[in-house]
Amino acid sequence: MTDHLFALLVHEHAEPFSHLKRILWELCVETYSVSTCKEAQELITQCKPRVIFAESAMADGSWLGLLNVAEAADVPVSLVVVGDRPNSRESVSVVDRGAFDCIAPPFEHERMSFLVKSADLDTRRRRQAAARAVAA
Repeated sequence: MTDHLFALLVHEHAEPFSHLKRILWELCVETYSVSTCKEAQELITQCKPRVIFAESAMADGSWLGLLNVAEAADVPVSLVVVGDRPNSRESVSVVDRGAFDCIAPPFEHERMSFLVKSADLDTRRRRQAAARAVAA
């Protein structure tokens, strides 16, 4: 990654996010964690994270609601749903509904590096396309 990358983590439970946070730190990704969708919604519009890692559901909403907030605010973002164990059915379902990916432990350094770079590149491309459309 050529510049500073900020990722928003939205989760109520410590695990598996504590391990994910450590891996992201090793990849030089700055993270900020919140525990509610309401907090995340405010940060999406203010900080415009390029990647969001979120639990599939929280007490006050879900990852899909966060994605809808970003789209409504015209803030393209790559959202990665984080589960506590691999589930191929959930992975297909969330990607079909607009998430960038669905992951679960173990978080391997090489795979996470590829995922973060790909998600960041996807966000950058969509933001550039949106900027070109506005300029046209």
